[in-house]
Amino acid sequence: MDKSIRKNNFIDFLIIAIIAILIIAITIFSFLSKKENENAKTIKSVEDASKSAIAVLTGSSAEQLARTLFKEAEIKTYNLNSDAMYAVEIGNEKYGMALKFAVDDYNRKRNNALMLVGDSLRDAESGIFFARSEKNKTILPKFNEFLAKIKSNGELKKIDDRWFGDDSDIVTFDFDALDSTNGVIIFAIDATYPPYCYVYNNSFVGFDVEVVYRFCEEYKYGLDVKAVDFSGMLPGIKSGKFDIGGGGNTITEERKKSVDFSDPLKSNQMFLYAKRDTENKVSLNPISGIKEAVKITFIDEDRYKLFLRGLETTIFMSFASIILGTILSFAICLLRLIGGPLTNKICDAYVSILQGIPIVVLLLLFYYTLFKSNALPAEYVAIVAFTLNFSAYVSEILITSIRSVDVGQWEAAYALGFGYMHTFLRFIFPQSLVSAIPVYKGEIISLIKSTAIVGYIAVQDLTKMSDIVRSRTFEPFIPIIAVAIIYYIFALIVANVLNKFVMKVDWKKR
Repeated sequence: MDKSIRKNNFIDFLIIAIIAILIIAITIFSFLSKKENENAKTIKSVEDASKSAIAVLTGSSAEQLARTLFKEAEIKTYNLNSDAMYAVEIGNEKYGMALKFAVDDYNRKRNNALMLVGDSLRDAESGIFFARSEKNKTILPKFNEFLAKIKSNGELKKIDDRWFGDDSDIVTFDFDALDSTNGVIIFAIDATYPPYCYVYNNSFVGFDVEVVYRFCEEYKYGLDVKAVDFSGMLPGIKSGKFDIGGGGNTITEERKKSVDFSDPLKSNQMFLYAKRDTENKVSLNPISGIKEAVKITFIDEDRYKLFLRGLETTIFMSFASIILGTILSFAICLLRLIGGPLTNKICDAYVSILQGIPIVVLLLLFYYTLFKSNALPAEYVAIVAFTLNFSAYVSEILITSIRSVDVGQWEAAYALGFGYMHTFLRFIFPQSLVSAIPVYKGEIISLIKSTAIVGYIAVQDLTKMSDIVRSRTFEPFIPIIAVAIIYYIFALIVANVLNKFVMKVDWKKR
């Protein structure tokens, strides 16, 4: 029987792998041979954009401006600027809005796929976010004093040339070597926004990173850098979870209501952009294109290490949440079996609340509210949230399975002189596992996949690392495909381990 199961699992895996390869191949070749979108060929203008869809980065100044200037347009938000630009490149969206340097950076890596539309919509200046806290009452004046100094001596110009020049002279920073005599600054960055903030050779680098690092170096502050989604940066700083934030943050009156800004670091211009009208060229050698995409995704700058680090974090959070959640669910289940009416009502309320709140909302609630002033690392906050959510569902699975065991089993054990707990642990619970484990396995797989959302709270898991790589390479397919395959293999291994456990507890399958 065991050999038969292994054979069936292998066949299932082989079939799914073949289907996945076919889907990937069809997708890639469809994009390689995609005809020019007829809608993209129409005349592009600011007036036309007011009646179209506009792609923007979620929570960015581009989104704010687009909603202000183009009230009748449909504003499409994306979590990555590179995803918004790619959507315009392939014709899914007709227009996008971003700062000019971001469009220029995309064009350098995507063969001038985009074009600017019309004149600059607004001149913009970027600065560093500062939380309104007692700590920053002393740090912000010092930072502005430092900026005035490096502007006057030409050092800021050198930093600007290093990161925004055509031949960037990339430098890395030893954050651990900083002297933290005056304390540690928690610095939230959008690590998917080059050249302001990004990852190079597994280290945080960029224009904003260097300016803040040089400040900390001179004024004797330590620096703790946290990579977060841009949409979560402002709430984190406003709540006091982070001290400062960087990533080309445009200074706006709306944002000044929530946080303080440093003096301006750099001037930018906001533009509409669209797909460039060029003849569609079909690659005659798609294999070489795939090889190049794999190279820039995994080999260049040792980016495979980012995926390994992300996988390590995902595995740690998943197993910790599974183990703790299982223990907690068993405790809740026992309370519901032996507790009184009040205990049962409390447990029922616990399960109802945790099942009713989406896990992403629970995650944000814990990180930005319950643990906002706590030094608990983001990974552990995520484990707490996933543990509670997992325990609510698994406790329901256990109680349902236990109650499905025939009451005659209890009566027979009592007749033989066994007590309640002895009967439960020796006879009832083992039988309930036979029906509980298949559903329990599904909850585990669901939890593993749910960990993909932890990038919202500064956790660099597997999915977040994929976002960081995509924002650097502008390669849309390979990082996503790699993450999908890794999650599938991880889930498959866990499922097979649980299947073997079922074999041991179900006497019919031994």
